[in-house]
Amino acid sequence: MGKIDKEQKARMDGMAYALKIAKEKGIDGLENEIKARGILGVNLTVDSKTLRESYESMCTTLFQNMKTVFLQVLIKELGFGEKRLKKINKAYEEKTMELFEFDPYGEHFVTFEDMARELKEKYHIDVEVETVKENQESFDERKDRRILPNIIKLLEHENQNEAADVLREHLHEAVAVW
Repeated sequence: MGKIDKEQKARMDGMAYALKIAKEKGIDGLENEIKARGILGVNLTVDSKTLRESYESMCTTLFQNMKTVFLQVLIKELGFGEKRLKKINKAYEEKTMELFEFDPYGEHFVTFEDMARELKEKYHIDVEVETVKENQESFDERKDRRILPNIIKLLEHENQNEAADVLREHLHEAVAVW
């Protein structure tokens, strides 16, 4: 047997890592890991926790940058002052948070695609709806939708308090397994 070169070692490490992910998260989890690493161009030396933290940091930075540009346009182009800027900033942050809220069944109340399609169809603003849709789908694949708390709310709404209490009591254990 010959000596294992760096490329062969990297392949073996990759296969071992893929096996580990498949055992822990199943084939769907492995597919999501591959997509996330491919989209972000991240290699195997970066663990999932660091990858998630980097992704969240990137999202926060992007959000703050977009908000800054958006508000500056309102100031420079439309002459907005402090009062209107604060009102719009509040609405912008609330509308953004709506994108991350889910109904009791784990579905979005509103999506980036919904907003983009409205801008394109109703206001004739050039928005790449498919790109926005793909970004939403990519985000959703990596994000925990927090379905269990919504199931608890639904059970309480339907006066199934005993079942809701059992789920609430074991919520952390269930999320860890899920």
